[in-house]
Amino acid sequence: MKAKLVPFDHLPLFINEEQVATAVMGPGKITEWRQIVPLLERRGFPEIDGLMGGRYRPAVKAFFDREWKVDAEHQVKAPHKPADLNASWKKRKSTT
Repeated sequence: MKAKLVPFDHLPLFINEEQVATAVMGPGKITEWRQIVPLLERRGFPEIDGLMGGRYRPAVKAFFDREWKVDAEHQVKAPHKPADLNASWKKRKSTT
């Protein structure tokens, strides 16, 4: 079944990972999302609330608004360089 696109503001206050992935990256991107989200959490992305079982939707939007400086006088054109998602798995060559 194809994921139904729902306007972000119409999602529940606490959203599961598939809803976050679809809202942020588009349908069918849950695998990619699971690789990216640990990097975002290190920068302050809202974590999953244990009691509610999801991420607080307004905080998710606020995170990206801060990252892109939406409320700033000048918005960011491109805040990050592309991440090498395999970097942590690559072994460094020894220089002996």
